[in-house]
Amino acid sequence: MAEEPRRIANPVRESVRVVGLYIKGQILIAGIVTILYAFGFAIAKAPFWPILAICGGLLNVIPKFGSLIALGLAIAASWLGGADLTHVLMVLAVWVVVQGLEGFILTPRILGEPLGLRPLYVFFALLFGSLLFGPIGLLVAVPLLAVGNVFWKYYRQRGR
Repeated sequence: MAEEPRRIANPVRESVRVVGLYIKGQILIAGIVTILYAFGFAIAKAPFWPILAICGGLLNVIPKFGSLIALGLAIAASWLGGADLTHVLMVLAVWVVVQGLEGFILTPRILGEPLGLRPLYVFFALLFGSLLFGPIGLLVAVPLLAVGNVFWKYYRQRGR
């Protein structure tokens, strides 16, 4: 049986709650991704793996491009650190696995469900946010979508 949607009495207070959930979720995801990178990069024997793991976790907060920057840093550090092609490919494999876990498991469960946002809407928000406002738009697109969703639900409830 479907759960009844949460009643919104004060959309401003609910918006603050939702933005708080978003920030807490991003911090939690960044922490988990940092730990996953640390294990993976240590196994792959990447030079400076603790620093690369921390950078990867922090850069993960930047939607879409942060993880690519982390990949570039990890491959560059491995290559310049004298790693052979096998170890560089292992670093790439770690990145692919961590990004798969983050994109398909962590983010949908930690952010998607609590914020009540559909993945397609998040994709379009990121697309339009980045097209209209560049990197800043990319960073604020999802929280703004979540706040917009709160007000949308509030006004729909008022109409009933």
